[in-house]
Amino acid sequence: MDTYVHVKYIACQNFAAKDVSMQIGDLAAKAGVTPRTIRYYEELGIVEPEERTAGGFRLYSEAQLRRLQIVQSLKDLGFGLEHISAFFNLKHGNGSGGSLARALVEHLTEQERRIDERIRQYSLMKERNRRAIEILSGCFCCQVKVIERDCHHCEVYRRHDEVPDLIECAIYES
Repeated sequence: MDTYVHVKYIACQNFAAKDVSMQIGDLAAKAGVTPRTIRYYEELGIVEPEERTAGGFRLYSEAQLRRLQIVQSLKDLGFGLEHISAFFNLKHGNGSGGSLARALVEHLTEQERRIDERIRQYSLMKERNRRAIEILSGCFCCQVKVIERDCHHCEVYRRHDEVPDLIECAIYES
């Protein structure tokens, strides 16, 4: 083997060895989760170690770190672990690339529908908050003691056709 090629081969081997150098604690720290979370994700089939040492230590690569970051992003969007696990495990049970592609498209289309629904819900929530802020801004000068208040008779309150439930819940005890 040519010396240059041999050195290049050894360098690639060393790089590959470094790529799988994270133990579970290192991966957890980089991903911002606990080792226990990673073990749980392993049970769900979301992430798995690249290999194990002779002593049984799990070793992970940057690929698992990226996967954990994707999981966190999906969780931040409100997706549950069951949904995330199902997505990552689609490759099992799909014999061909075509069937896997169809399953992925179906899953991603459903995910997009859920995102659109969340956007709709957040927009509605934002509008309700905007209305509540508008109404409450008129109350800054109120001098009535909190326990004596009767906001239903207040001019600021009556000026609005609809008072958001958020304000009603905060003002009145049930």
